[in-house]
Amino acid sequence: MNFQNMDKALRKSRRALMVVGVSAVALVGSNVLMAAKMYSQSNQVVLVPTVVSDGMVARGSVDKGYVEALALDAVYAMYNSSPRTILYGRSVLERLSGPAERASILDTYDRISKDITERKISTVFFPRKIEHNFAKYEVVVEGDLATYLETTQVTREDRRILIRFKPQAGSVRLAAIGKISAQE
Repeated sequence: MNFQNMDKALRKSRRALMVVGVSAVALVGSNVLMAAKMYSQSNQVVLVPTVVSDGMVARGSVDKGYVEALALDAVYAMYNSSPRTILYGRSVLERLSGPAERASILDTYDRISKDITERKISTVFFPRKIEHNFAKYEVVVEGDLATYLETTQVTREDRRILIRFKPQAGSVRLAAIGKISAQE
């Protein structure tokens, strides 16, 4: 091999090494910037209620799974809220409630959603236990209600929620939803 060929090969390898080095520095720099962005950014997860289609009550008997799903949907719509999910929660309660009780349920929801919007908070309900009383068309959901300000949990309290249903036109409709005391 002569000197000129060796010099060309050496320059080529130095250029390749320089390109690899610059690429490595750029990749490390972009990873550092992404890590800094993720560290400074606040993320918040809001649980969205499931979608339950209209169910039927056959010959006056209520399907336990269906009523339980409706009760949980009503609870999630009422108590899993943030300023961004208020309209969806309202539409779920509007769909689940009976015509006679709809205005009262939505008034209660609007009062809660106004508070959530003004204070810029989010609430999340974590169910622990479900009790059924099919003779009275009632379901009690017991769990924890957590309140968040951005991603910081500010409160967590035990909550018992009574959901009353009313049979209507071969189905059951939400008649009332509200907090009950621990003794009830």
